[in-house]
Amino acid sequence: MKYLQNNNNVTRRQFNQGSMAAMIAAGIAPAMIGRAEADEPKKQLGLAIVGLGGYATRSIAPEVAACQHVRLAGVVTGDAEKGKTWAKEHGFEQDAIYSYDNFDKIADDDRIDLVHIALPNSMHAEFAIRAAMAGKHVMVEKPMAVSSGECEKMIAAAKQAGVLLGVNYRLQWEPHHVKATERLAGGAIGDLTNGNYEFSWSYARALTGPNKDKVKKWLLDPKMAGGGALFDTGVYPIQAACYLTGREPVAVRGFPATRHSDLFPEGIEETMSYELLFDDGFQALCRASYSQSFHQCTTLGPKGSVEILPGQKGSVFGQSGTGNPNPKRLFVNKKEIELKQTLQQAVLLDAFALAVKNNEKTFKTPGEMGLRDIQIMEKIYESTAKGGLKISLI
Repeated sequence: MKYLQNNNNVTRRQFNQGSMAAMIAAGIAPAMIGRAEADEPKKQLGLAIVGLGGYATRSIAPEVAACQHVRLAGVVTGDAEKGKTWAKEHGFEQDAIYSYDNFDKIADDDRIDLVHIALPNSMHAEFAIRAAMAGKHVMVEKPMAVSSGECEKMIAAAKQAGVLLGVNYRLQWEPHHVKATERLAGGAIGDLTNGNYEFSWSYARALTGPNKDKVKKWLLDPKMAGGGALFDTGVYPIQAACYLTGREPVAVRGFPATRHSDLFPEGIEETMSYELLFDDGFQALCRASYSQSFHQCTTLGPKGSVEILPGQKGSVFGQSGTGNPNPKRLFVNKKEIELKQTLQQAVLLDAFALAVKNNEKTFKTPGEMGLRDIQIMEKIYESTAKGGLKISLI
């Protein structure tokens, strides 16, 4: 698949007067230079987290303290009191608390070099573009956005602003996934033939359980989520199939199912089973579902298999949380390889900060990769609309 870019321009005055909605519609952003450079290699770069929901609270903030190159320097939130609590708990200044409305003033805050966008999917594009316009480097949660068109605008904005845009594909640094990729590339199981990749979780049960009032409901809104289980966790199997094999699919097929139509509205599939087909005949059978909790990451070849399994209280694709690793295990041809467990967010953010410090022009998991994955998911949905017809990606 070819990465797409957009090269339109807009002035800062046009942004201030024309509003973000107009800018997103036009797909444009001005050229501004990021403030964090490589002239202070030992400096910790200041990070502002945009959105203080559960993910920011459980996974991002607890790990910033473990970073060598990043410190928490501010937040962007719609809850001023929550912002004050965060400032007190994490030791940043009260005037580094921004609202969604005055977010653009972050451009004048030299304490902040990076932003990590942890908002609902439909808000990623707007705040990534606004952050780029403010001269800040941008890390955005997956999925990158709710459409490939939005991804293209985000990429264009970052390029025109001279800032890095990364997608939080943290497993590309996780030791078990990295070693699995290395062993597969080294021929441990011969020419790769098939893969089975699944990331499912029991959202259906959570929606009816005793803590149902605490479950995030925006995942049930097609406009905010972008889609159902595929848009939520389906990107993980896509990522695994790509980095483990070192290649990209050329065609897809998709097969949706919804068993609990009372819980999941139209546009939010409960389960998506999908095939990724590669030009050499490799086939990845994938699934993302809200019906059960199950993770699988198995790659097969004539000489055996490479499989990532959960460790105790861990999961194959799961993130570290509350400052603790999410344990994983790696088996190559049924023999376990012992590897360290890591704080995935801390490793990701340090890698991003080093890329900024070294004045690198791109990042290991750039916006173009996020765009590719959204394009793949869009084609899977196209296949489902056509009864599971194979849809080409090239």
